[in-house]
Amino acid sequence: MKYILLGAGLAMLPFAATAQVTISGGAAVATSYDLTTDSNTEAEYPLSFYMQAEKNGFYGQLWFGTLPSGFAPDKVEMDVILGYATEFSNGLGLDLSYAAYFFDDPGYATAELIAALSYGLTDSLGGSLEVGYDVEIEESYVEVGLDYALTDVWSLQGLVGTESLTESVYYELGVTYAITDEVAFNILYEDDDTTGNDGLITFTMSYDFTLSGN
Repeated sequence: MKYILLGAGLAMLPFAATAQVTISGGAAVATSYDLTTDSNTEAEYPLSFYMQAEKNGFYGQLWFGTLPSGFAPDKVEMDVILGYATEFSNGLGLDLSYAAYFFDDPGYATAELIAALSYGLTDSLGGSLEVGYDVEIEESYVEVGLDYALTDVWSLQGLVGTESLTESVYYELGVTYAITDEVAFNILYEDDDTTGNDGLITFTMSYDFTLSGN
């Protein structure tokens, strides 16, 4: 099934270009340092790539990420995301999406329904609220995030989230440096309330681009 969806998604790209939609994409490379074991480790997705087509708020995205060796025999994850995003006149942003997750060995794994709100609190500070529901394991999560622009190139990100099944609380703190309009470097600290866990630091270099648009 995932190959059918992949083929359908790729087949839409030439049509998308003729329909004057916005075609964008990006790639990233990441590595992590485990503060619990004081050692270098593989990032959750060492390499990743995505392509997205969007018009009038409706979008479709294909995302691919390589998996750490601990996920063997799976080596690649593929996500198929369909959604709609808009911003109201008062500055409130709304993003509704359906995301299906696939692995190269078993195929379809699960899917999520996701709703996100975003709002610019000031010219430099933005806030977000995201709620997701896993349709297979019937688990939900809630995340609250903040993004603060220190300068034109430096920004800080913070996030706190909780999951319904484990009732665990997790949090993230990141700093991003925009090298150019397309290239950015991010350092992200992640931790949760699990006893004995000292957290993880991930270093990511990303490149995002736009191929065409209105």
